[in-house]
Amino acid sequence: MNAINQSIPVLLGVVSAISLLNASVPEGAYSEIFSGNIFLDPLLGGIIGSIAAGNPITSYIVGGELLSEGVSLVAVTAFLLSWVTVGFIHLPAEIDLLGKKFALTRNLICFVVSIPLAILVVVTVEIIGALV
Repeated sequence: MNAINQSIPVLLGVVSAISLLNASVPEGAYSEIFSGNIFLDPLLGGIIGSIAAGNPITSYIVGGELLSEGVSLVAVTAFLLSWVTVGFIHLPAEIDLLGKKFALTRNLICFVVSIPLAILVVVTVEIIGALV
């Protein structure tokens, strides 16, 4: 119980930082960042998603909004994968609760995997779309 009480200030700081970052990104900024490049877009999406950090429930709404702003599917896929699985903003809390080595390794693996996975998802969707 003592570990939970010690983690509360860190968790509150992380939640505050996530809220401030998400509120500071101007509307329409994402459509200016992504060019439609199948290799650069997932990298940018992964980086931005890793910094922004979010939860799976809201990812459907965010993904739909990004697609409606003209962001490519590969960028949105990488963004959402890293947004949900990687979290540089809440990394201090994760290190505090789970240990430095585990937290850093988990975040690095999730980030690296999000980029090729996003490309693979889009290629698979295009192949299935061509067959139908």
